[in-house]
Amino acid sequence: MKKILLLALMTLPVMAEAQNFKYQKTDRGFKNYKGDVTLTGTFSRNLDPEYLEYMGDAICFEPNKASSSLIPRPNGDPRDAWFCFSNFDVAKKTFKLPDNIKKGFCKYEGQATIQIKDYKLFIEETEGFDLTQLVSAKNITPTKAIKCEVQE
Repeated sequence: MKKILLLALMTLPVMAEAQNFKYQKTDRGFKNYKGDVTLTGTFSRNLDPEYLEYMGDAICFEPNKASSSLIPRPNGDPRDAWFCFSNFDVAKKTFKLPDNIKKGFCKYEGQATIQIKDYKLFIEETEGFDLTQLVSAKNITPTKAIKCEVQE
C-alpha cells in the first residue's frame, strides 16, 4: 500500500505540469503558449448577422469559474477567460452546430468538458479574441438555441 501511495505522489507533479501552459513568444498581437488543459464550461456559436459582420463566424468557449484559472492571463488583466477555436470545422462537428438559426434567436450554446492545446492570448487594444485548438470534448449537452437580447 505504501508503494502505491508513493508512486501516486511521485506522478502527481507530472500530471499537474501537463495542465500548465508555458509562454513561448509574442507574435502578431498574440502571446503564444504551449501546453494543454482540460476545462469545463459553455461552448457557443453566435449567428446574429450584426455580430457575424463585426466579429466573424467563430465557435467559442467560456470556462466555468474553476476552469478559468487554468487560462493564461497577465497580472491586472480584468477580462474573463473566453476564447475561440482555431480549428473551426472540428469544433463545429464536435458540438454538432448548425449553420442557420430561427428568426428571433441569435446563438447556440451548450455545456462540455474539453481538452485544448496551444493557447494564443490576444493582447491588442482592439476587438479580437484568444485562440486555441480543440483536441477533444466529452459530456457534451444538447445544443440549445438562445433568443436574441432585445436592444433598447
